[in-house]
Amino acid sequence: MKSCVRTLGASLANSIVIPAAWVSGLATIGLLWGMIEFSPGKLTVEGRQLFLASVSIFCLAIWHLIRRKRRAKALVASINLKEGLNLDDTQLLGYPSPIFLAFDLSNKKLAQCQSATGDYQIRDFTWVTGWQCEWQRIDSRVSGGVLQIVDGAGMSVPADEIRRRFIGFSLVLTVADTSHPLLRFPMNRSAAEGWCTRCNVLFKD
Repeated sequence: MKSCVRTLGASLANSIVIPAAWVSGLATIGLLWGMIEFSPGKLTVEGRQLFLASVSIFCLAIWHLIRRKRRAKALVASINLKEGLNLDDTQLLGYPSPIFLAFDLSNKKLAQCQSATGDYQIRDFTWVTGWQCEWQRIDSRVSGGVLQIVDGAGMSVPADEIRRRFIGFSLVLTVADTSHPLLRFPMNRSAAEGWCTRCNVLFKD
């Protein structure tokens, strides 16, 4: 129960920290540009306070991400030392989530890692039986986006346009585990496609 709470807490922290780093970073850059452009003397008290708050949030977010990365690398290093493996700490599937996979291509082994608790499990590559990139497709109809010429009528009318977006990309592994046969790792599109290609190399016969 305690490990589940720690894992959930780490996941929630990641979901907050990464957007906070982006927002505070952009706010810091914008306010810094304003200070340079208009000089600090013209910046209001509220503007200075907002600048200091943005810098503080940005620094805390970066510190958290660096700490998380160091913890993940330290866990992989300790597993290599204990198990005599050669897990690659530069290619961690699922990071920065506290639950991730590390791979040892030379020994055909992978480690299920839990950086929040330090727990791990070693598996053979044969444990992974399939992999694929998944996403959600959203089609939206936009009226009036394009003018369609009506033949013979001498007039034009608004035409409907279908706009298609792809969101929610994940790499999904099918594993030999009846209780959890699917492992889903949400990520952006380029990362999902890259990991799908990487799995073709890792798990090929």
